[in-house]
Amino acid sequence: MSATSVSKDAQLPPHGFNSQHNHWLERKIGELVAEDFRRAHVFSQFGIDFCCGGGKSLEVACERADVDPAKVVAALNAATLTGSKEDELNQLPLDQLIEYIESTHHQYVREKAPLLVEYSEKMIRAHGEHYAEIVPFAGWVRALVEDLMPHLMKEEKILFPAIRAMSHGEQVEACFGHIGNPINAMQHEHEEVGLILQKLHELTNDFTPPEYACTTWRVCYATLAEFEADLHQHIHLENNILFPKALVLTQ
Repeated sequence: MSATSVSKDAQLPPHGFNSQHNHWLERKIGELVAEDFRRAHVFSQFGIDFCCGGGKSLEVACERADVDPAKVVAALNAATLTGSKEDELNQLPLDQLIEYIESTHHQYVREKAPLLVEYSEKMIRAHGEHYAEIVPFAGWVRALVEDLMPHLMKEEKILFPAIRAMSHGEQVEACFGHIGNPINAMQHEHEEVGLILQKLHELTNDFTPPEYACTTWRVCYATLAEFEADLHQHIHLENNILFPKALVLTQ
């Protein structure tokens, strides 16, 4: 059974409840997802941020998401822990993981981001006069894209080449000093993206189109929901797998 099929009403196993329960709650979200990517699907079901909020303990994350920790733990226990594409990604050498991130997630952003801008601007032209909420929505979509495009370039031209070189045992001499400096900068930008997505959720009722929405409106919201899901996986791979492994190379 996959994590996506786990019910929120799953029950905790009767044996070893307290110790196992506490073990889960003390762990950090990012660490749990790094061990098994399927846990990201469980967290998504409960509205728990597993990418930008990966540094929080599960207990704190449950409190902030206002969900029952026992149900989350039950779902995590029920999730299959072996044999997935995500497990394979966690085992990839760093240069191959970078190649995967660039060819899969960076390419996805470059393909879908212009469409989001196009759809949102078309919505303004068609309905902005009658539905004022469309105007700020389109502005935040553009802000999201304008944040992401230079972010991708900084990773591809500066940070990723340095990590590749380090993974091959090469000495890296760069203007940024320690590799932790650009990593911290990229993580900060990830947090900014998370804040923009949060604002878009607020403006769109969690990407739920109103009954009167036209086709473009509905397609735009659906595309944005898909875009966010891909970004969550994208940021998770970097924040919780690639960057920590790169920092280990400096020790």
